[in-house]
Amino acid sequence: MIKTEILNVNGNDVQGVLINAPGGEGHPNMIILVCKKGYIMCGYLNQEAATNFGDAACVISGSSFDEILTNPVKVVLPKAERLGVKIGMIGAEVCDILN
Repeated sequence: MIKTEILNVNGNDVQGVLINAPGGEGHPNMIILVCKKGYIMCGYLNQEAATNFGDAACVISGSSFDEILTNPVKVVLPKAERLGVKIGMIGAEVCDILN
């Protein structure tokens, strides 16, 4: 099942996409929150490819949109770092920077 939702994060629209357990039962969800300047991705997605494409992105673990917005950043890709995203920020703070 694929769920898409427009989230209001501190007054800004963020497009949420969640693919429920793409590897089958017992696997984590695949989640991405897309902002104007970049995105938050779960650990399922390819960090090396995102870096090679020059994407402003970071990695936050969670199984729902709410968890991604409240959990801390684990990995920051170079372009997102240049915009001010830092390890330990929560997802909602990242959305403010990337919008």
